[in-house]
Amino acid sequence: MNLSGVWDWTFYWDTFGFILKTVANFLMVIVAIIAVGMLLQVVIKAVRSNRD
Repeated sequence: MNLSGVWDWTFYWDTFGFILKTVANFLMVIVAIIAVGMLLQVVIKAVRSNRD
């Protein structure tokens, strides 16, 4: 039984690529916010430990 013709992989990959291109901008904003938050945490801990 050959099921290779059942799935249209080109359509799936094109749809996946389109969704990825659409979501990537919003995902980069979220990652940037998280990265800035982590950087601020490191700076605040360094300043607090330097005062002690």
